[in-house]
Amino acid sequence: MMTITPDIVTLSSRRLRTAYVPLAVLTLALGVAIPAHADDAASTPMPTTTISPPQQQETVGTGSDSTSQPPVPSQAPEADGSAQSPVRLTGQGRWIASGSRWWWRDNDGSYPHGVWGEVEGSLYAFDGSGWMRTGWFKDGDAWYYLTGSGAMARGWAKVASTWYYLDPSTGKMATGWLDTGGTTYYLTASGAMHTGWFKDGDAWYYLTGSGAMARGWAKVASTWYYLDPSDGHMHSGWAKVGSHWYYLAPSGDMRTGWQQVSGTWYYLHGDGHMATGWLQLGSTWYYLDPTTGKMATGTITVDGKTYYLTGSGAMATGWTKIDGAWYYYTSSGDLAKGWLDLGGTWYYLDPTTGKMATGTITVNGGTYNLSPSGAWIGYTAPAGYLQPTDRITPLGWATNELTPGMNGVKVRIVQQRLGISNGSALATANGTFQNAVRNFQRRAGLPQTGVVDQQTWNAMGTGFSWWVDQYQATPIGLSATRSERIEAMIGYAWNQLGSSYTWGGAGTYGLGFDCSGLVLQSLYHGGMDPQPINVIKHAWPAYRTSRELYAYQGFMHVPFSQRQRGDIVFYRSRGTVVHVSIYLGNDQVIHTDYMGRPARIDNVTAGYSWGAIAPEVVRPFP
Repeated sequence: MMTITPDIVTLSSRRLRTAYVPLAVLTLALGVAIPAHADDAASTPMPTTTISPPQQQETVGTGSDSTSQPPVPSQAPEADGSAQSPVRLTGQGRWIASGSRWWWRDNDGSYPHGVWGEVEGSLYAFDGSGWMRTGWFKDGDAWYYLTGSGAMARGWAKVASTWYYLDPSTGKMATGWLDTGGTTYYLTASGAMHTGWFKDGDAWYYLTGSGAMARGWAKVASTWYYLDPSDGHMHSGWAKVGSHWYYLAPSGDMRTGWQQVSGTWYYLHGDGHMATGWLQLGSTWYYLDPTTGKMATGTITVDGKTYYLTGSGAMATGWTKIDGAWYYYTSSGDLAKGWLDLGGTWYYLDPTTGKMATGTITVNGGTYNLSPSGAWIGYTAPAGYLQPTDRITPLGWATNELTPGMNGVKVRIVQQRLGISNGSALATANGTFQNAVRNFQRRAGLPQTGVVDQQTWNAMGTGFSWWVDQYQATPIGLSATRSERIEAMIGYAWNQLGSSYTWGGAGTYGLGFDCSGLVLQSLYHGGMDPQPINVIKHAWPAYRTSRELYAYQGFMHVPFSQRQRGDIVFYRSRGTVVHVSIYLGNDQVIHTDYMGRPARIDNVTAGYSWGAIAPEVVRPFP
């Protein structure tokens, strides 16, 4: 095959005549010339295929039979056919094949060349040598496509893998925007139908796989976009669709979840529509303006109730400090006012502002004392005596290494771990204890000190924390009255009935108590914290909590003969306090006193003589 330049031929203006009817359909396997100049579409966010328009040249073959080739141009009659005014050839001659090429021979021997001809309603183009054209052909400023049979294509035509649109009337290849059949398409400068994203001016458009311009919601890959229902341009920013608002990023993708727009936060549901009003995410509530959707912060009023939204927009619940003052918001978020009961502790909140009150206040003619934490102090001891608390002094990192003579629950735990515990052995780090510890340390590859430090404790794998001896009972709330405190103290001791005896122990139930350890924890639960007495010192070798309690200056002493429920009874031997119990009334006490004898209710003498009872009892709640 070779490429030739069409000759310029002038045909006569007379009508060509022929008596031969040409072949109805001719199928030609000819190559298609691909356009040389590039697609003029803007760069797009999605890949597309660029097809160039046909080149202004023809690829032809030559025949070997001179009788089947068209005459030379100088011998041909003149004609003036064009695509719009083709030369009528039907009935004027016949088709002649020359190798793989075709030409038209008129009955008088002439042939059309450099013109368009009409045969049986189809248009054909002939080059300057008279050969029938196929493939792309540019005539003037217009491109045409001639099928394998040579007939001019009209409407949609697929060339290779690319679609083109040829005017149904003229056959001219379309470019730019095209509306047909109620659908809009875009054809590049090469005529190729565009698919995917396309930018025209400042606007983006999306053409589906069929080439149709998308309108309304369109899902591309896994992302949603909104294309204007009228002209198809891609929306960005806020868009109202139906009764809902949506937010579309500058790239057009529909956003969901929290979005900050111009410094303001909004929430978009999973389907993209803007949230308004109350919104729950997990366990947190937010409030979005019912009209604008803006996330609220600070104090707001909704349906007559006051709420507080933090800086993150989360609805506050519980105690909240605002501008130096405390407020309480219920579990539903509304501001509490007036008297508030939290777990038995009462607070007073201003009935107008909700601000928590402290100090001495008067409400409905009654006077109340409120602590700095706002809690109503239901009981106040007389001046000079220990006042109740709702927080026992924390112990920090304080705990006991088990050095010689140490007592308490940690000693008991190690005894049980090493198999040296029995019903009569006190929980004390004596010689037997130290020897057993050394043997363990030797087996564990640890220094054989006989002292249980944290390293040895961890190696033993007791199942208990190294700070197990820090246990302190939780106190009753500040709003408890005197009688409520007395019953809280007795109630704690009552709940330990049956707990085993542990020398130097202060609980919990399963680890045991000695007499003063039980009383100390009961005092804690009643809200009394007689510092510097504490559970860590309680286990020290020479420390006797019972003596410290009897000597404590913050407690009131009254004669034993005036004993009341809730008093603490002490017992002496040779003038020294050796035992302690809690008085229940009716000459009964709760106490624990030795190995094998657990916490129990007993006669006020507790196994001692009447003369052994100290002449005074301690009244922790005078």
